[in-house]
Amino acid sequence: MKCQYGAGEEGHRKFWCRGPDWRDCIRVIETAHLVGQEVRRGRVTLRDSPTEHIFLVIIEDLEEGDADTYWCGVDRSVPWASVAVTVFPGSVTVAMRTTETSASTGALALTSHVSSPGLPPWPFLLSASFLFLVLLKAVLFLSFSYAAIWLAWLQRPLEGHVHAP
Repeated sequence: MKCQYGAGEEGHRKFWCRGPDWRDCIRVIETAHLVGQEVRRGRVTLRDSPTEHIFLVIIEDLEEGDADTYWCGVDRSVPWASVAVTVFPGSVTVAMRTTETSASTGALALTSHVSSPGLPPWPFLLSASFLFLVLLKAVLFLSFSYAAIWLAWLQRPLEGHVHAP
């Protein structure tokens, strides 16, 4: 996960915490007040990049128990992004939903799906929303085809019908 922070926050403690509400989330990992620090705690690494005003959080070997809401934060300000991490059992695929908030713009949400390199993202092709869209397209195609055939049938010349001048 890439967490961004503002200019002037380079020397402040960066953290990644877990829980539904940032006010009482449990800190999984945090830096000291050192600029550009990299910290590792178990399977989690936090790497600060002050020149880019970001810090990266890397969780290795994700497990089902890692699924939760996480927060990017800097001690100087309110955590600005929540990340909902979902781990699909028996799969190499992870879904993350990130919500960035700010006082002026409200909320912006994006969803990204990450899969291991070299492996096809086929589990997402079997998702309910994908199958629904395929079914909807098939129904629309058949409906338009039927309408075209019906219109062609209505416009056919009638045999034995003579037009008077």
